[in-house]
Amino acid sequence: MEKDTNKNQNSKFEIQNDRPKILIKNIYRCLTMNDEKAELKNCDILTEGNKIKKIGKNLPDSAGTVISGIGKIALPGFVNTHHHFYQTMTRVLPKVADAKLFDWLVYLYKIWKNLTCEWVEISTKIAAGELLLSGCTTSLDHYYVYPKNGNGLLDIEIEAAAKLGLRLHATRGSMSLGKTKGGLPPDEVVQNENEILKDTERLIEKYHDDKPFSMTRIVNAPCSPFSVTKELLRESIKLARSKKILSHTHLAETIDEENFCLEKFGKTPVRYMEEVGWLGEDVLFAHCVHLSDEDIKLLGETKSAVSHCPTSNLRLGSGIAPVRKMIESGATVSIGVDGSASNDSSNMLLEIRNALLAARVKTGVTSMPVRDALWLATRGGAKALGRDDIGQLAEEKAADIVLFDIRDIAYAGAGDAAAAIVFCGRNFTASDVIVNGRILVRDKKLMILDERKVFDDAKKIFERDIAPNL
Repeated sequence: MEKDTNKNQNSKFEIQNDRPKILIKNIYRCLTMNDEKAELKNCDILTEGNKIKKIGKNLPDSAGTVISGIGKIALPGFVNTHHHFYQTMTRVLPKVADAKLFDWLVYLYKIWKNLTCEWVEISTKIAAGELLLSGCTTSLDHYYVYPKNGNGLLDIEIEAAAKLGLRLHATRGSMSLGKTKGGLPPDEVVQNENEILKDTERLIEKYHDDKPFSMTRIVNAPCSPFSVTKELLRESIKLARSKKILSHTHLAETIDEENFCLEKFGKTPVRYMEEVGWLGEDVLFAHCVHLSDEDIKLLGETKSAVSHCPTSNLRLGSGIAPVRKMIESGATVSIGVDGSASNDSSNMLLEIRNALLAARVKTGVTSMPVRDALWLATRGGAKALGRDDIGQLAEEKAADIVLFDIRDIAYAGAGDAAAAIVFCGRNFTASDVIVNGRILVRDKKLMILDERKVFDDAKKIFERDIAPNL
């Protein structure tokens, strides 16, 4: 057994990672997503420890574990840049199944204020399991609901994800503008600025690892313009930049948000972010649906990043983000599944498909080729998170590899096997998933979780802690 040398030494938990050499043999097609966008045929990939050691043909069969690549498409692990793990416990609630964002939030805040340690732990297992099964190996999670005395909840999420082996960018989210002060959330789930900043600094010191191949990084993440104060935005970005960490927030998701910003600040959401210092390569915004041409230009000029969340935006009727315009402006665009109470799924491959389809409706069929959508979910995601060690299959890059088996009736007759996994999938499930050199999915089954037990645990929590409050 090998100790994970990539963890922060201040962390209280220690992961024991068994990482034998892995040889993936005779891969049918390999989409490397490297700088040349090379696509290889009938190749092998050898991993050693947490890195890709060699990519080539007829590599020596000397690995401890051999996985057949026959009939399989290989890709770098997908990078999900926006999620809310805790929401997996509150999917498709009847009273808000057809609600728009602000109404949806007001109702759900009343449910989420009852978050518990057990809820956070089980929801992390659910989200991580779903993501991994869909080929996602790295995820940002935007955790921002803190009931009274809830400062330790993010620690539970971080430690649960670490035990599962998911590469995590955990955000210290926050809400500081309660209903009594003109914000949207109830006062029961907001905190004061000093408390938020102090806990953010604690989490950075305890968990943040900025070394290559790190499994845990902390992100600064006030929730949104309508739930945090101007002071928190300004002070939190100062803290983040002093610690050299990423900052993240929701932005320009709905017309209601735009009207809120225009009425309260006299500016569009993007211009408001400019005022408080929230633009740049170290900033990642979720959504960016409602943007003027001037807003888009500003995002591009500042090299700011965006997480495109098409399923959630469509489900809530928020609109379709101008993805192609943002890309052409110079902004970094990635893909996020968003929360499981507005997407109702944590399936990254399905999100890639919806990103492709939504872009084509927005700006024409040629505006989003399938390989561009896959690029957003790999290299786009890596860049948005400030990483160059993930998102591509190349020697000395992270051993984050996913395989999709196309020997299935759903893919019969497909002329482009690589594109078929986006266009033709039946359940959008990876056959094999390797994260940081560890096999976490094999033959479409999670190796790290008993799925039925997790379902039963979630059902128990739902019936005990959630259903009585609906």
